[in-house]
Amino acid sequence: MREAEVDPELCDGCQDCIEECVYDAVALIRVAGTKRLKARVDPDRCCGCNACAPACPVHGIVMNWLGRPPREEMHAVCGSRAGY
Repeated sequence: MREAEVDPELCDGCQDCIEECVYDAVALIRVAGTKRLKARVDPDRCCGCNACAPACPVHGIVMNWLGRPPREEMHAVCGSRAGY
């Protein structure tokens, strides 16, 4: 199972991910103390379909595997032969 995660440092609040998500799992939230908006994924609504990540023009959304270590750890453990 996968789940989308927004990198708040990269997100510019463009809303492209919101338009792509048919599950209404992505919303904009106001950054505390500013007028800036950032995308946030609701993990209870995200089904891991990956529609939002390719829509992000700044590559600020990654898909995380739930129940498995991140890709870097899998590569370190299994090596490139495992296809990670």
